[in-house]
Amino acid sequence: MVASPILLRRIGIKFARSILNRHLNPEQRLWRAVVINAFDETLISQSDRKASLIKINAHNWLLSKSDDFRVVCEYALLDHDDMKECYEEALSKQSVFFTKRQVAWKEYDKFYRAMLSEENKIVRKIKRKEVDQFRKKVQELPDTIISTIFVSAFV
Repeated sequence: MVASPILLRRIGIKFARSILNRHLNPEQRLWRAVVINAFDETLISQSDRKASLIKINAHNWLLSKSDDFRVVCEYALLDHDDMKECYEEALSKQSVFFTKRQVAWKEYDKFYRAMLSEENKIVRKIKRKEVDQFRKKVQELPDTIISTIFVSAFV
């Protein structure tokens, strides 16, 4: 279980103190590594489709009130409310940020999944053309940081 100094610095001292407990058994270290990995994924700066979706999914998971997140934190001997608070604080300090293109890839993904779920082949073909146009628009977007702070999950 290794947390990079960059991650510890950007997320904050409270996070660092919570994560860096040396007296853990191997299973607790494994679950702690899952939490660290999610935080690390939110720092992704690439804006290609795959990286953007990984980043947004990690963001959504850390902000979720899901049993999944709570259980992982419990297994890691971490307070899920503290972890969520650390992440929200990093967002408010803009240590974690999103670009226009990263957010657009999430919208594209919803559009793409809707096209895939279409059962009518003719309608799917029409939607495929729309998806292709949407992809081109996303790729042409500037990779500039959005100043808005996202303290809720992307839907």
